[in-house]
Amino acid sequence: ESRKNELCYVGGITVIRGIIELIKVMDMIPYRLNLAGSYSPLTLKDKLVSMPGWEKVNDCGQIGRNEIIRLLNQSKIGIVTLHPKENYLESLPIKMFEYMHAGIPVIASNFPLWQEILTENKCGICVDPFNLNQIAEAIKYLFNNEEDARMMGINGREAITKKYNWENEVKKLEKIYINA
Repeated sequence: ESRKNELCYVGGITVIRGIIELIKVMDMIPYRLNLAGSYSPLTLKDKLVSMPGWEKVNDCGQIGRNEIIRLLNQSKIGIVTLHPKENYLESLPIKMFEYMHAGIPVIASNFPLWQEILTENKCGICVDPFNLNQIAEAIKYLFNNEEDARMMGINGREAITKKYNWENEVKKLEKIYINA
């Protein structure tokens, strides 16, 4: 209830992590983006500031863990729409799991692994990271369907506590060593 009609992106701010598309989408929707992280290259920020969607961005810069927690607790959606580069397709982005842990629904790139995680756990929506309309519609859906968004957040949080956590990973690793 204390969350604002804001979405967030926390992490490295680069072109291949979808920042250009995200700022363009901000010009298409009536919501704000909480953006936290460092720009690479540093000149990227100059380009973003000149884009029409930038006026809806709360640029938090690079922030510490406590500030990230505060940011996640005030946002209703977490977004991770990285481009389909080889090193991302099979990755498990920490930010996606941080959003789930914070109890907010996730909008993520439609990579098969990410789609499997979000669909299986009913905790988010996958989109084509280059399709601005699809990203905007997913954001609008979650803001306009608060009960669905709330349930996705609850489901994501539950998936973290039961499945995606270090205790479970340690058990898997122990099994590998025992059976080796």
